[in-house]
Amino acid sequence: MVTVPPGAYPLRGVAYLCSHPRLNAKVGGFLAGVSALCIAAIFTLALLTFHSQLHLVGHSLIGTGTVGKILTCLLILAEATLAVYLIFKQTMQILQRRLFMDVLQDQGVFAVRPLTEPEKSGLHAYMHSPAAQQAAEQQEGSTVRGIAVRAAQTIAMTAMTSAPASLIPMLPVIVSLMSGDKATIPFMSHYLRMRGLKSYAEQQAVADTHKLAYAQFGVVAAFMTSVPIASWAFVFSNTVGAALWAADLEKRGERLFNDETQP
Repeated sequence: MVTVPPGAYPLRGVAYLCSHPRLNAKVGGFLAGVSALCIAAIFTLALLTFHSQLHLVGHSLIGTGTVGKILTCLLILAEATLAVYLIFKQTMQILQRRLFMDVLQDQGVFAVRPLTEPEKSGLHAYMHSPAAQQAAEQQEGSTVRGIAVRAAQTIAMTAMTSAPASLIPMLPVIVSLMSGDKATIPFMSHYLRMRGLKSYAEQQAVADTHKLAYAQFGVVAAFMTSVPIASWAFVFSNTVGAALWAADLEKRGERLFNDETQP
């Protein structure tokens, strides 16, 4: 079997989604509903709040001329997009899980392997290593550093997996260059849970162990989710790409950990 670089899977996800009408229809139906609600929200906000927001922007920043009007329109677009995302967030996550399972089954993977004994030993060795324990203490602590670490991880995962992140130009790309391996976890979480890794700390151990592979996937996925408007579709194609990656890992029987696994 030809080994596909992890960074190619987000692109494979786009091609796979476009070439499979059944999956395309599921995503297309969802995006049609989102688009309709988003247009309605933009129209309503523009009708009811444009002048008040223009006055606020003009008074606080750069006046009510052309630049002020453009900035107000962008602000309304951001408000509508965020509102629609919050409304559809749970539905979106459910659809992502279904897409992931559909792709696995299409690839002939109907059941994944449980963790083997060597993998369990490797995970245990990793979780009890000094570096892993120190990282856990930093994340769980109430210190400024601990709070900052948790906040950075949350921002990374949100920027990588949610369409509104594209409203801030290149934010997903910038975040991925710093935490691309961690931000890949939500896309692979379905597979890791099926393997028996339920907690975030265990899933993070996988990302740390395969840092380069997860970072490759993360950077490419980030470039795609940084494209305004299209980011709504790319979130789903990244999910499909992650499922294709998981299917290949299963077919090759690759281990998540080895006995000698260390951070």
